[in-house]
Amino acid sequence: MQQSIGYKLFNKFQSHIYKFNAERLNIGICKFENESNVDLKSDASNLPEVLCILQGKNPGMFAQFNELVSIILPEVKWISVVQRDNSNVEILVWNIDPKINRDDLSLPLSSCGSGVSRALAILYVLISSEEPRTIIIDEPQSFLHPGAAKKLIETIKQFPQHQYFIATHSPEIIASANPSNIVKLQYQDCETTASVVNSKEIESQNEILAELGVRLSDVFGADSILWVEGQTEEKCFPLILDKVAKRTLMGIKILSVNSTDALLDGKRSDLVFDIYKKLTTGATLFPPAIGFIFDRESKTETKIQELEKRGKIEKIFVNFLRLPMYENYLLDAEAISVVINEESTWLETPISITQIQEYLDKMKQEKPSLSLLQGVKIEEVSDNNWLSKIHGANILESIFQELCDNKLEFRKTKHSYNLTEWLVENKPDFLSELAEELGNLLNKNQ
Repeated sequence: MQQSIGYKLFNKFQSHIYKFNAERLNIGICKFENESNVDLKSDASNLPEVLCILQGKNPGMFAQFNELVSIILPEVKWISVVQRDNSNVEILVWNIDPKINRDDLSLPLSSCGSGVSRALAILYVLISSEEPRTIIIDEPQSFLHPGAAKKLIETIKQFPQHQYFIATHSPEIIASANPSNIVKLQYQDCETTASVVNSKEIESQNEILAELGVRLSDVFGADSILWVEGQTEEKCFPLILDKVAKRTLMGIKILSVNSTDALLDGKRSDLVFDIYKKLTTGATLFPPAIGFIFDRESKTETKIQELEKRGKIEKIFVNFLRLPMYENYLLDAEAISVVINEESTWLETPISITQIQEYLDKMKQEKPSLSLLQGVKIEEVSDNNWLSKIHGANILESIFQELCDNKLEFRKTKHSYNLTEWLVENKPDFLSELAEELGNLLNKNQ
């Protein structure tokens, strides 16, 4: 039976399949048994032998092999194969130019990381196989660092005659490979289901993400996304939820919208709603739920109500912070004093908490135009609603400039985060109201 045609065909078919798992390959040394056999075994156990033959009989292809190795693994300058006792041959890895003739500066493959041996085996199949092969690679990012894994994928694309199956959780690998077919596996209700993701759909949605200033790696693997006003909120809200609200995001990613103007102006909001909705339809790699949290600055109550209503219709929740902008929640004299003094080391006398508080009180009493939101009149502002009428970022900018002799510029993404970081560690109650707001919004999304 073993001599049957079917059995021979099966063996032939099996010999054309290579599977590279995440386990370490012990392929650094082997017997040299057949100088005419240049086919790598499916388990790559004869890699030293076939590389030795390639090194001796086809130096041009061997040089090409080494060139590809150095592209993927720049720290590897050359691969060579040497004879050992008992007809063994061993692979050596050079981290310097081998022309220096210092054998003591080379390493046996068995002493190198597991990624090196897999990369060598894969590259040998790519350049030496005269017939198309089927190459299965399991989680390439698990044995190669991200840069090397992406270079491996780019190298693979130079050999389209072979068929490739790549299992990965890495969005970078998916984006680099640009695969013809993507099969998404999901474990749900004690069983694994498979769904085919249309590659054209992925390409289209990648273009949408690019317009939004987001990458596939930003959203890949999340259960849902909470879109926020900007980069400051993207950095600070997770900190507040974790340290103050004591809430874990549990699969929710917080990302900033590239341009809220496009979403919130009266002419294009419908269009942008549709764009965000498209990101979550079909068997895609993108999270199934999307919600928005925005500032109230420069939005009328009519527009806010209109967008909240549209969100309910589209089942995409849209919410607005109680105060006009995030910086309005950060106006604590002690926190501002600490952040300024940590950076303003040139000041002869540190800025005191009293100075900051006096400045804030002056702003509250005199109500200069720079401190108020656009369109707000002085007579509309009282002690009770002051935080709802002011432009917190402008006030912080004014404090930084005036108290530091115009030598320290307030930057939202840096200093708002520094203020948040200090407050959550030292005065978490100061942010408790905001933490409650964010926590309630997450509850709506569950």
